[in-house]
Amino acid sequence: MLNPFDKVKVPAKADDTIRIMLHRLPKINGNTPKDREIRRLMEYYQRIEKYYDFVLSFPKIDELHPFYVESINILIDINKLKVDLYITKKTSLVSMRILKKYMEEIRRSDSRESNKLMREAFGRVSSLLRKYRKYIDEIIDVTVQLKKMKAIDPTLPTIIVSGPPNVGKSTLVSRLSTAKPEVANYPFTTKEIHVGHIIINDNYVQVIDTPGILDRPNEKRNKIEAKAINALKNLDGIIVYMFDPSISSILTVDEQIHLFEEILTFKKVVIPVINKIDDKDINNYDSIVKELSRRSMKWYEISAESGLGLEELKKDLLNRLNISR
Repeated sequence: MLNPFDKVKVPAKADDTIRIMLHRLPKINGNTPKDREIRRLMEYYQRIEKYYDFVLSFPKIDELHPFYVESINILIDINKLKVDLYITKKTSLVSMRILKKYMEEIRRSDSRESNKLMREAFGRVSSLLRKYRKYIDEIIDVTVQLKKMKAIDPTLPTIIVSGPPNVGKSTLVSRLSTAKPEVANYPFTTKEIHVGHIIINDNYVQVIDTPGILDRPNEKRNKIEAKAINALKNLDGIIVYMFDPSISSILTVDEQIHLFEEILTFKKVVIPVINKIDDKDINNYDSIVKELSRRSMKWYEISAESGLGLEELKKDLLNRLNISR
């Protein structure tokens, strides 16, 4: 399944379109003065038409999966996006009507008037683009960001790897799947959703690497964290929640447990995983184990870095997804 925004053809921004046309005008010739000016307006028309086609190709929001709707909402309020789309479409339609009208006037007018009419048309349309460029440019910027998103198929069996920053999520995803996310020893390395796959007997399992989340209220979380919460809330699948028992963990044990409790409220299957088991602080480790035991939850102890315990974890995940190896 493709990213639903992949096929959207993004036009140039408003000022760029005007600048390109100003550069192009002297280079456009014709057989007669009228022909030349009509050709100039026709090229402008074709460039304006790209805004109209752009809006028509934008996916219908009501038909998008909730994950993609929320992905938009992280970048821009949905109602604001609809206004941007409407104004961009309206501006393009009015501009095309103006250009068509002037091309007809040039055909009917004295050839000595053709350049004047062309400049009038060019000026009117350029003024419209400048007037509404805030809306046009905003929807272009948002679409460029949406097109960069990794394609996620909500219909595939899915494993969502989550947890605090620098807990080892990207390393685990790269060990379990085909994904090759950036792995570095500093927090918030992962700024986007990354997707890999486990392929077994023609069965595809989607493995999603989410950005790290801090233990704080939703309204205080940044857009990077919002992307992780979006995946956890709006994609069906098994959640792997990773604990960090090491002395270098970004969050305290209490913060990690509190974040874990929040993940449990999403009403999904959650598999607790204690990572960095070969670098554990015994007090941190004991506190995590005590909490998981209190909840009568089964957990896995692994080292994503060395591969320790990964085979058993992978086997359980695939069994839960009814994937036979």
